[in-house]
Amino acid sequence: MKTVSFTTFGCRLNQYDTETVRTLLERDGRWRTVADARSAQVVVVNTCSVTARADATARKAIRRIHKDNPDARIVVTGCYAQRAPEDLAELPGVALVVGAADRARVAERLRALKPGEVEVAVSPIGEARTFLDVPITEMMEHSRAYVKVQEGCNERCSFCIVPQTRGRSRSRMPDSVLAQARDLVRAGYVELVVTGVHVGDYGLDLPGGGRRLERLLEDLLGIPGLARLRLSSIEPASITPGIVDLMAGEERFARHFHIPFQSASDAVLERMRRRYRAAAFHDLVRGIAERIPDCGIGCDVICGFPGERDEDFQQTFDALSELPLSYVHAFAYSVRPGSEAQAYGDVVPADVKKRRVQAIKRLMRERQRAFRERHVGRVMPVLLEPGRRGGEPRLAGWTDNYLRVELGPGSAAAELRPVRITGLTEHGLSGRLEDPPPAIGAR
Repeated sequence: MKTVSFTTFGCRLNQYDTETVRTLLERDGRWRTVADARSAQVVVVNTCSVTARADATARKAIRRIHKDNPDARIVVTGCYAQRAPEDLAELPGVALVVGAADRARVAERLRALKPGEVEVAVSPIGEARTFLDVPITEMMEHSRAYVKVQEGCNERCSFCIVPQTRGRSRSRMPDSVLAQARDLVRAGYVELVVTGVHVGDYGLDLPGGGRRLERLLEDLLGIPGLARLRLSSIEPASITPGIVDLMAGEERFARHFHIPFQSASDAVLERMRRRYRAAAFHDLVRGIAERIPDCGIGCDVICGFPGERDEDFQQTFDALSELPLSYVHAFAYSVRPGSEAQAYGDVVPADVKKRRVQAIKRLMRERQRAFRERHVGRVMPVLLEPGRRGGEPRLAGWTDNYLRVELGPGSAAAELRPVRITGLTEHGLSGRLEDPPPAIGAR
């Protein structure tokens, strides 16, 4: 039996895709997963291509893997592999580049590879029409599991190349989603994370009109034994009043929305080809905060999109200072080859983009601290994630509203436990396990 290791970059969706490849290889019967890439015969690198920096990070990692383990065959997949397969095939150690629509045959292609051969197996993603459904019931992470319900995107945001790297929107059949979720709960996973490229489009392409996301979430919450359900990133227009009401009324539905925002300037949003305007986003976030107290609401912001003037950025800065957000991921705009915005003029200088990103980060450090401070003294359910630091066992975990809690030295099972929040850390909270643990009641 040969050994294989995995390295993943990018979003939660990529983590799930890595699990798909791992499951396919292990079910082939010829592969055993190992943690250390330096001892593996094959190393699978799942890439991201959301920015030029993500591309560079993947190339650097591939070179490092080859340097540390020159005998290993490197398999590259992910969005970068779909976008620029020939470039990756030229990197040292790369034996196989696999596209998003070709992962189902990864084991077969590895078996067929001859020594010294380099194969590029990347089909046109625009031809993909079905969801690659692999019934994953075990994941490399021990406390939470991802459930991918949808792939691809039908939007045409001018800064984005996801439709070119993942294809059109394709939904997974609801019976398959629910079957996997039940198996994961029976296997002991405490939290399930519903994920997809454009998760709000779930069900729109299924026969008979499909089942929309709201109903799927209701069915998932009906699974016996499920302790916590979390929703991954979702577009503003996809957050229905029904989803907000479901989160507000169901204790097991994690109080957490991650919503792409990008800009509070309507002029910039129009150039980005986003399907909402700033006022609608404001109303949505304020409505969520009023309906769901202490909901963790995060967003993405792009700084320095072509044509973004000082007054456009000021509108975004002012909005972030006013909205009840718990965190913001701010990025400097990076042109993506093949995107519509690649042809735009009005390029914002790099130093200006950097200053704008730093301004938002300074602002949000204050806002995030204020949000965390509100939780000191409370008892909250925390999903424990046993780990190690400096060779010693350490405990940490996440609240349902996406706050990191450090508990210090110790060990425990991956489980949901009541924790007394005792203070703040640099990026999260500190806490201690309640002993004896009180019942976990209402929020």
